[in-house]
Amino acid sequence: MSFLFRCGHRIAIVALALGIVTAGVVAPLSQARAELAPATIIVVDVQKILQESKAAQGIQKQLDGQRQAFQTEISGQEDKLRAQEQELARQRSVLSADAFEQKRVAFEKQVADLQRTAQNRKRILDQAFNDSLGVVRNQMFEIVADIASEQGAKLVLSKSQVVLVEKSLDITATVMERLDKKLPQVAVSMPKN
Repeated sequence: MSFLFRCGHRIAIVALALGIVTAGVVAPLSQARAELAPATIIVVDVQKILQESKAAQGIQKQLDGQRQAFQTEISGQEDKLRAQEQELARQRSVLSADAFEQKRVAFEKQVADLQRTAQNRKRILDQAFNDSLGVVRNQMFEIVADIASEQGAKLVLSKSQVVLVEKSLDITATVMERLDKKLPQVAVSMPKN
């Protein structure tokens, strides 16, 4: 019986010590929670702004025009290459094997050059798009930061990361309005090769 008494006594001492330690930790935690103010959260639809703002739509329109001009130029060169290919096929029976091989190699070089030109033009358009949209994105983030400061927001979330949000927390319309006013257009500049 003395063994059980000693074990029970030890358990009681350990429980008392844990109670004291827990009270010492829980009390400051509950005080810290009481001192923390609730965080203000706002949400913005970044993708919508980058697609529907006046500046973003202007960028897209400018790039569509440039893309069409590039496509017209490439199509004209492709037509010339098709005509050369047909002429080369007609000459196959007339030319010697060596002469035909030289013309075929030269033709394939022109095709490869045109493919490189088309890829380079696509890269230029992509870079121009990214650079121009970067200007819009930076301005949008400045406006979001201003609104967050005005509203005392501690956290700004992208709408794509949120499943459900109360409309009063969504600042997309306000950001779009200010962005359209502050940055109605962006001039797209084409980088040099």
